[in-house]
Amino acid sequence: YQNGPHATAMLADMGADVLKVEMPGNGDPGRQLGVGADGFCSYFEALNRGKRSMTLDLRADGAIEVVHKLIADADVLTENFRPGYLDSIGLGYDDLKQVNPQLIYATNSGFGPEGEWATRGSFDVVAQGMSGAMIALGGGPGERPITAPWGLADQTGSLLFAYGIVTALFARSQHGVGQKIDVSQLGAMLTLQALSLQAFLHSGFQPVLKPGRSFSATFSWYQAGDGKWFTMGLLDPKSWAPLCEALERPDLLNDERSTDPFQRRDNEEWLRSELEQTFQQRTRDEWLARMIAARIPCGPVYDYEEVAEDNHFWLNGYLQSPPHPHFEDHKVVGIPVSFSETRTQVQSSAPELGQDTELELLNLGYDWPDIERLHDSGVTAVKQQGSAAAGD
Repeated sequence: YQNGPHATAMLADMGADVLKVEMPGNGDPGRQLGVGADGFCSYFEALNRGKRSMTLDLRADGAIEVVHKLIADADVLTENFRPGYLDSIGLGYDDLKQVNPQLIYATNSGFGPEGEWATRGSFDVVAQGMSGAMIALGGGPGERPITAPWGLADQTGSLLFAYGIVTALFARSQHGVGQKIDVSQLGAMLTLQALSLQAFLHSGFQPVLKPGRSFSATFSWYQAGDGKWFTMGLLDPKSWAPLCEALERPDLLNDERSTDPFQRRDNEEWLRSELEQTFQQRTRDEWLARMIAARIPCGPVYDYEEVAEDNHFWLNGYLQSPPHPHFEDHKVVGIPVSFSETRTQVQSSAPELGQDTELELLNLGYDWPDIERLHDSGVTAVKQQGSAAAGD
């Protein structure tokens, strides 16, 4: 659904030729998740832009031959099935490396390749729970667990998946051999929590995160007098004096409750209350201007409407507006990596289901009678109208 598709969408953004192989009929289940009234599927679009689509029923007679032709000169195969499924139908790594020894066979799983959990299915929330994240987010042992939004295990896993693929390709360029890689949701969640988990592994200290609260009064978010929110991040003790000056609170410099980082930590509730009262005296923009002048890291707390309206995101390519065959005012999340010499951009919108099937089969050497035979036998299907992330 998410991990593999997002990883390959990012690779497509960087110029990779990505062919998405889907089941005839409904295709990727992500095509049906969160479809709007206008027929647009934001979920599928975000995870599959820049790709081509081919339908192929892997269970049908003749499908394995097509797969062998596809991967004969492919660099990478990615798969998102329950562990062991492709092995059971003759499309595991040991099978396909016989066809293409240099193939990078990239699989993402729930729990990793070893142990009793290796063959079990998973979704994002399962990995979040098993990783310790939900207890940490909920306030620690004994508190009600809280799950993080946005498919955190999947999205983090997708970054690591793309990283693993690129690393395997580089290793192949150095050593001339392909290999199998595995990236799991569980491993991704542990990596995401490396700072807190490392502290526990070393000392047994389990950080307690208070829902809705930061760990420090000076590394937090506050509401200004105009009702708007902003953040500030003060970690360097040398920044305390400039902050007090920007806030016009010289008294905080001399108060024994806030003279050093340890006192500020021990008197956090008092200091937080003082800062909350002070920040009510000016607007958000006024406070940001003062703190920026004092070189205090800070920024506005935006909602999505404000994000879309701020030109900074567009200038950096974090938001883009590529053409779409069905929607004129099409906006997408862009690319978070900037290159000085090899410019990147979102290549195209998400494909309609099977739109490239016939062309791909022709490129593989099948003639039209062969293609009709594959269609008639259910191995593939022609492009299915109305199956894309579009309103037709």
